[in-house]
Amino acid sequence: MSNQSMLDALLRAVEIAGSAAELSEKIGLERTASNVNVMVNRDKKASAKYVAKISEVTGVRCHELRPDIFPAPANDDQARTA
Repeated sequence: MSNQSMLDALLRAVEIAGSAAELSEKIGLERTASNVNVMVNRDKKASAKYVAKISEVTGVRCHELRPDIFPAPANDDQARTA
């Protein structure tokens, strides 16, 4: 999965949460957009420290947010090839 895919997954999580500030609050950070915006704008991926929590509160899977750390499950439909 590319860096763009990781960024897309993070942006989807932000959208599900309602905003970057709301996602920050939901994962236990101060309610400021800058926490998540750093991940989006500088890092282009979710911080490894917060992947599980982001997944928990948004439903975006860990392996979508950080496939370099969390491999896709073998039985995942998205991991299968046609």
